[in-house]
Amino acid sequence: MAPASARIGTLPATDRQAIFDAAKKLGLNPYEFGGFLSLESGTNMDPNIVGGAGGRHKGLIQFGQSEQQKYGIQGPQTRAGQIPKVLQYFEDRGYKPGMGIERAYATVLGGNPNVSLNAKDSFGTSVGSASKRFKSGGDLYANAKRVLGDPLDSMATPSAPKLPGPPPGTAVAEQVEKGNNFGQMILNSVMKKLIPATIQPQSSLFSPEQLLADSNEKALLPQDFLKMFL
Repeated sequence: MAPASARIGTLPATDRQAIFDAAKKLGLNPYEFGGFLSLESGTNMDPNIVGGAGGRHKGLIQFGQSEQQKYGIQGPQTRAGQIPKVLQYFEDRGYKPGMGIERAYATVLGGNPNVSLNAKDSFGTSVGSASKRFKSGGDLYANAKRVLGDPLDSMATPSAPKLPGPPPGTAVAEQVEKGNNFGQMILNSVMKKLIPATIQPQSSLFSPEQLLADSNEKALLPQDFLKMFL
């Protein structure tokens, strides 16, 4: 269950996780990456959207026709299903993790990460003019935060902290160990008596003399506990 303060995005969880994972592999801020995808494939990051000059481009990063054939961008696809193809495209085009959002967008807009950030596509868009929209304060960055929400791994309810035990070698630790030994001794003795219990009086099961006879650890038994039997 997610904490009350968690922001849950509008996309399916599997798609959101795929985008967060892809951003991590590319060394990008996930909301900058999501902002870039929002520019290329709409505010809902539609993996099946068709656009570009002449309507010949398709998908999350608007694959060209030759790339559609190469990466299998055909038929209806999910975001999670198409993300591995996006990652493969970046790798094939020479993008290296950590180059940053401008070089990531240049890889898509110009075909490789080293093109001029001022080069324009057929619609007059350049990396330099568009990238500020991907960054904190930009409209597409804000859209990505809305659509993606918080990273899914930050939404898990934190488990209760494990309380530390007493420091080894202290008197408290020795008493805990003695208690454990005593409990194990009782368990062993009771197990030995379970089968004979069907033919013996029940009182014989918990005879303190028998318990002590089964163990040579009388010195370990808490005296207050023994008084319950003796």
